[in-house]
Amino acid sequence: MNTMNVMPLFASNLVIFNLDEKFNTIDVNNIKYKNSGTNGQSSEISDSYYVINDYPILGIEIIKIFQQYTVDVLKLSNQFTISTSWFTRTKPGDVCRFHRHLNSFYSGLYYFDDYEENSGDICFLNPKMPLNNFLIVPDKKEDCNINNSNEWSFRPQKNTIIFFPSYLEHSILDNTSEKPRHSLAFNFVPIGNYGVGDSSYSTEWFKS
Repeated sequence: MNTMNVMPLFASNLVIFNLDEKFNTIDVNNIKYKNSGTNGQSSEISDSYYVINDYPILGIEIIKIFQQYTVDVLKLSNQFTISTSWFTRTKPGDVCRFHRHLNSFYSGLYYFDDYEENSGDICFLNPKMPLNNFLIVPDKKEDCNINNSNEWSFRPQKNTIIFFPSYLEHSILDNTSEKPRHSLAFNFVPIGNYGVGDSSYSTEWFKS
């Protein structure tokens, strides 16, 4: 039988990193929440969209890890920073429907709390699904893998950070545990000079 070489072209990478416990200084009792304000959502977000400013050491470490990924894997020389950051809370019975983040390059989550098996996985949709006119899926659920799935889920684990392209639609599956599910969400944007020719851009142009 001939050898088959499969290349996963144009990957939408989900990056997973375990963060040292020493960076976890977040006290959920000090977070003020409000309704997300999005139609059909009942999950809650923090009052501020810049919460990482209250945890500068954590913020520096998150950017450092993301820069390591962009250099080692994406082979980019650009610099990045966190634009917006906010806490999320999904109480038992609350809903966070599929959505994606605009005006950002990559998005991420820091799972800093304790989680149950049924606290609610984060679920991603295959962005290439709308391009396919055929619905062909494996007969058995256990045969679904990264090459043939239209959805992919990740279970929150304490002190874990994940990064993913901001164009990926994602949701939080039902929290059927007896305690709220907390996380820290954030977006990355490039800074400095990037682009080529008439698509060039520099964040320095708009500094006063």
